[in-house]
Amino acid sequence: MIMKTKKFIHALAALTIAATAFIACSSDDDDNNNNGQNVPESEAVTSYDDLSFFQNAIVSIDSLGNFLCRHYGQPLYDNDTTQLYIGVETLAQAEEIFRDWVAPTGNVTKTGNDLTYLLTDYDGKMQGSILFTATTSGGKLAEVTPSSPSLLKHFSKVIFLSNSSWPYNSTEGKYRLGDIRELTVDHNVSGYKNVSYNSVCIREKGNGVNAMFVAISPDLYVPKTWTPKDLLYDVAAVPGEEKGLEISKILRKDWNFFVSCFDAAGMGKLNRDEKYWLNKKKTYLFKTNQWCIDLSKGDVDQVDFQWHNPEKHFLVCVDWLDD
Repeated sequence: MIMKTKKFIHALAALTIAATAFIACSSDDDDNNNNGQNVPESEAVTSYDDLSFFQNAIVSIDSLGNFLCRHYGQPLYDNDTTQLYIGVETLAQAEEIFRDWVAPTGNVTKTGNDLTYLLTDYDGKMQGSILFTATTSGGKLAEVTPSSPSLLKHFSKVIFLSNSSWPYNSTEGKYRLGDIRELTVDHNVSGYKNVSYNSVCIREKGNGVNAMFVAISPDLYVPKTWTPKDLLYDVAAVPGEEKGLEISKILRKDWNFFVSCFDAAGMGKLNRDEKYWLNKKKTYLFKTNQWCIDLSKGDVDQVDFQWHNPEKHFLVCVDWLDD
């Protein structure tokens, strides 16, 4: 009887140890997968979808490929409105604009004055290529064409035209760098309809390029998991990674000047090392990340907000108004 009792106690002890180990392992899994204690709050963005980046830098589209707004280029001829024209002074200026449409990790090779941009997705799979071809024909300085006609949506080609050959009177807008303009944006989200922003002009209007106005939200914002109910999903007003990087490049050219301009606008502040929300969001297995940018450095990060509660100001960018 004593022997049987000892065996029972030993078995019960072993079972208790096994159960404790199982609970501990389950708890570790829960920590990793459910309560987010081991989910990093942010990480640097190191890969891009080149085709999406290039497309949305020129003409923004939604997830179904529908037209949202055009950021660069102007159709000049009614017989082909898919060809967009931009006026520049030099070939070097045309190349600089083209490179703004290239993702930070983009593969661009140069032969003479011509450029080839090899497009790859997040996994490195080839998507096609974009050609930048220098020319001197008919006042043109360069043409930008895709390797396949179906590669790009709502435009087929970008032509850089010498300003001296622009067929109309040179375009000159009424807004100058640093001017403040009140713009009303409907984010199509409850509580954020017809919101007015004091926006700073950071780029003046030119031939085939509209003025660019940027505002920083006065209040901090926490992203929502369900994107259709989140104003950061408003790709027509809140800039994506491609536009955010362009904004950063412009601001860094005269940072202190623009700091004073945003101060005068009376909205959110332009601060070094502060990160501002962009419109891109991505859901992983156990988390959802929102993109943000440090405008003083041009660094793009993705921040988890499913397990954390990050508050940041968001950017508003309007560059499609023809005035």
